[in-house]
Amino acid sequence: MTIPSMRDQAIDYAPCRYNGSRLWFRGPRKALRRNYVACLGGSEVYGRYVAKPWTEQLEDQVGHTVVNLGAENAGIDAYLNDPGALVTAANAKVAILQITCSHNTSNRFYSVHPRRNDRFLKASDALKSLYPEMDFTDVHFTRHLLVRLRAVCPDRFETVATEVRSAWQARMRHLVAQMQGAVVLLWLDPCPLSQERQPDTVGEPFLTSRTLAPLAPHVRETVEIVPEDWRAGFEAMIVPQLERARAEHLPGAGVHQQAATALARAIIPALQ
Repeated sequence: MTIPSMRDQAIDYAPCRYNGSRLWFRGPRKALRRNYVACLGGSEVYGRYVAKPWTEQLEDQVGHTVVNLGAENAGIDAYLNDPGALVTAANAKVAILQITCSHNTSNRFYSVHPRRNDRFLKASDALKSLYPEMDFTDVHFTRHLLVRLRAVCPDRFETVATEVRSAWQARMRHLVAQMQGAVVLLWLDPCPLSQERQPDTVGEPFLTSRTLAPLAPHVRETVEIVPEDWRAGFEAMIVPQLERARAEHLPGAGVHQQAATALARAIIPALQ
């Protein structure tokens, strides 16, 4: 089996698993001692091309073990479908959950791959009925699906968008409920939560402050980090030449430093 996290030779990502999880996470593997911090999310948590991602910097600042459970392109389903990852996060003193990937969540219109949540698996009968003119055979990713649906009919697309948000909220509440320690939500994105976005743009297409409002009573805090320069510190990243276009969509090394500092301020009281 090929492990994607072993692609880059300049950085040793030391792929590892926890508690029998099926997902591979960035290492080195941490001992799950008392009062550790677990960080869940997608590519911005995993920290590809960054020698010392914000999770490692956070560990230095708070003086507690920080476990990087980020998985590239992962959504909520990846964790809810992986008992090993879920129990690792649930047993943490603090769980930091990145707010992202609402479109990478299975819902009543379409289903996604249980681990690679950006992969579109199939359309439901409800979606086929809503879009009878659509051919789904050449759609392989959720973002591609949404762009196609919106292009065919923006009005009907709003029905899909509403369902995606609702499914994400329900799944997120369920994930938060599994956590035994304090939960901190992280918004790390070039655009603020107050800004509306579309599926044909880079970033999270659906989530806004209104979408998150029902979660507020169930979490300790929401940390919103919107860097002035998303690519700050890009020159310090270790990027193979053929992957530079991909890396430009990821936060620069300077953003990782900013995230670590903001999150340290937020979680230190919960660790005491």
